[in-house]
Amino acid sequence: MTYEPKLRRSRGVTLSGIARPSTPKTVGAMGVAAAMMFLAGCSTVPDDGVVVEGADGENYVLPDGAERPTYTSKEDCLADVNEQIQLLEQQGEQLEGDAESLCESSSSYGTHYSSALWLGPVLFASSRWNSTRVSSWAPVTSGGFAAPGSSAHSDVAQKAPAGATVGSRAPLKSGFGATGKSGFGSTVKGGGGSGSSTGG
Repeated sequence: MTYEPKLRRSRGVTLSGIARPSTPKTVGAMGVAAAMMFLAGCSTVPDDGVVVEGADGENYVLPDGAERPTYTSKEDCLADVNEQIQLLEQQGEQLEGDAESLCESSSSYGTHYSSALWLGPVLFASSRWNSTRVSSWAPVTSGGFAAPGSSAHSDVAQKAPAGATVGSRAPLKSGFGATGKSGFGSTVKGGGGSGSSTGG
């Protein structure tokens, strides 16, 4: 009988590709937002979310409570996101993405944000990090993410199914975001029925 190790988080969630330093990785990297959610103590991903329109005109499903850190300068955003990535890697997470791709100017979003800010990645609810560089935490609403070419949302937002209308609820399927490489995939098991819970 061949022993195949499985990586576990609390409350019965079995995940591949999310490991501690002493455990071999089995799948590719996960995104910063997903890693922050699990390290914040959330053991399940939300089953569904609300359909919102991105700045690119496409409809996406966002989990309830999604938000992003805001900064007064590009330098603060880059330094802070780099620091969070380093801390996650020290925890044994194998991450995709970098600060350059996860920080973007609020000018990409017209008048959606009140002043000229720099925006960090879209995060799941309850995934905030403590940092003196963060000016505020902005809730993510229609138009406040997914500027053309942006990857700062790809770990959390998922393209809405055909026919879904803005404001309706829709399921969040396995493999978050445009890349589908965030480490969830079909390996997520357990964790509640349908509803608007964000897990945690």
